Amino acid sequence: MKAVSSRDNAAYKRMSRLFTSGQARRAEGMSLLDGAHLVGAFLDSGRPIEEIAVNAAGAEDVEVAGLVKRAGSARVTLLSDSLFKAISTVDSPTGIVAFVKTPGPSLPPADAPLVLALEDIQDPGNVGTLLRSAAAAGASHVVLSDRCAFAWSPKVLRAAMGAHFALGIAEGIDLVAFAKGYRGTTVALAGDAKRSLYDLDLTGPCAIFVGNEGTGLTPAMQAACKAKVRIPMPGKVESLNAGIAGSVALFECVRQRKADGHG
Repeated sequence: MKAVSSRDNAAYKRMSRLFTSGQARRAEGMSLLDGAHLVGAFLDSGRPIEEIAVNAAGAEDVEVAGLVKRAGSARVTLLSDSLFKAISTVDSPTGIVAFVKTPGPSLPPADAPLVLALEDIQDPGNVGTLLRSAAAAGASHVVLSDRCAFAWSPKVLRAAMGAHFALGIAEGIDLVAFAKGYRGTTVALAGDAKRSLYDLDLTGPCAIFVGNEGTGLTPAMQAACKAKVRIPMPGKVESLNAGIAGSVALFECVRQRKADGHG
């Protein structure tokens, strides 16, 4: 383990560049995982870690030490507290930051049992929440349009809490073309739909489409889907947050399949 306390150190400069620049991360195909939970989830997926940075507290932590050992051949750097804080994505540094190769895109097969499709979801917290719900509901894949928040940004990774590594994720997808080629039921969530989500049979293969926080799904996207539904709200609100709406739809799939004996 090499100790670094100078900002002029070449290894630290690269870490800092990857931390501060989303463009640099994309260009190098790298992602930043901040915290033991994310690092552990990545290792659980069987993927190798390129580089790890720890601070003094992290180096002495039993959990962090275990993750460093599991990372095998990863380069490990002990940063001074000030340098570590400068590359941490949270206010209270967690003690470990890992730099990993971003997993490549994974497109779902046309008959995938459960897929989540996100059109122009721009808030990183919402994207992370939806990825986490998709993984919890047993979805195999999430596909995102090119105007969604970057799925591998630090904010999305934190919000998803490791869900990325249980899913196939593909970004920049033409969702209209995907909907037309998908062989299961394509479900557009739309507040003005007349049909209720709860009246739709979701026991077979289905893809749930969730639209932009402000404008919802585009007309072209709604037209491409086989079913257009709303989530009934008997309470005193007019609409649901995109993250909540998508989560409700995913777990309605789970509920129906369990009741049908497939869950």
